[in-house]
Amino acid sequence: MLNFPVIDSHVHLYPDGLAKKVTPALAEKFGNAPSFDGTVAGCIAKDASCGIAASINLPVATKPDSLGSTNLFWSKHIPAAGNTAATPAVFSLAAFHPLVEDKGREMESIAAAGFRGVKFHPEYQLFHYNDKSMDDAWAAMSELGLVAYLHAGGERVFKPPYRSTPSDIATLQERFPRLKIIAAHLGGFGMWDESEAVLVGSDVFLDLSHTFYWMPDEQIFRMIRRHGAEKILFGSDAPWQDPGKVLDAFLVLPLEERERKLICHDNAARLLLGSRLASYVA
Repeated sequence: MLNFPVIDSHVHLYPDGLAKKVTPALAEKFGNAPSFDGTVAGCIAKDASCGIAASINLPVATKPDSLGSTNLFWSKHIPAAGNTAATPAVFSLAAFHPLVEDKGREMESIAAAGFRGVKFHPEYQLFHYNDKSMDDAWAAMSELGLVAYLHAGGERVFKPPYRSTPSDIATLQERFPRLKIIAAHLGGFGMWDESEAVLVGSDVFLDLSHTFYWMPDEQIFRMIRRHGAEKILFGSDAPWQDPGKVLDAFLVLPLEERERKLICHDNAARLLLGSRLASYVA
């Protein structure tokens, strides 16, 4: 029994009508069944069954003209002071698209709405993190304190060369040292040796999504210890991995209780919610 609430910092959810189409289509594309239906209600029910107190949705905009409606929908799930929703709960970051013309203004709108971060996925959005066209976005996010939550490394449904290698992310962090970066998949899905070489020990935060069952537990543990638990976040990539099974696999690692709490709650609460999860419990 854990003595702190668990936050899954990496899930992908859709409005109910869209989920009925997108989740089965992606399941066929990925080649594995989802652990739930990809809806907010499905996520909450799944979390309740496996002891997760909250999940953070990472929406990906695949077209610039869908950005407004996407962020309007997920603005209903922005964590706010005084929110007394019972757990399990779903919160959300904002979406963004690299073809938005005025990137600085868009980031100002995202921050003004109350979002604490933005999700990016170059394989779906067809850009590179260090494209000069993105510099205004990163500069604005640095000024506004928005977190850049980055897909990192390979991608099961795309072919190399990939647009988001650990070295790309290390370069971005060097170019924009004030930018708060979370790199998914321990810094690079399928590129963990490279991530261990160029990201471990940096100021970039790393999440654990799509690492368990894909890489050796010994390397996961080593990377956590070398990087520091204060810069690691628990994440499952649900519904494409079962969050309960991922949590069970994480708890097998011989970490101290202090490290588990940082990874499963404190880091995500500070970066992505702005306060401890306890403030959201009725």
